[in-house]
Amino acid sequence: MVRVVSDVYARTMKLLKTSLLCLLLFVLPITLSHADRSHWHGGLLAKNNTVSPNEAAERVRKELGGRILAIETIQRKNKTFYRIKILTGRGVVRVINVNANTGRIR
Repeated sequence: MVRVVSDVYARTMKLLKTSLLCLLLFVLPITLSHADRSHWHGGLLAKNNTVSPNEAAERVRKELGGRILAIETIQRKNKTFYRIKILTGRGVVRVINVNANTGRIR
């Protein structure tokens, strides 16, 4: 009886250690890769509270599909945003504005 209990305990501990190790190996690299990021904006990671033009364009491309034609930085009334022209999969050119501070697509 004692041997059965110790075998079950040993297997449980081994499983627990393996699970913990796998969790650490999965979570630690993600945490370290995002350590320099200040916060998360709707699925778009932002560095130093701003979104780069390339990050904004990539987000628009992922959301709409198609090909980026142009990226322009616009400043109006102390606000910065990117005007992104994209050719959709249907052949339509769309102009999308992305807030440079929040990453919000308008």
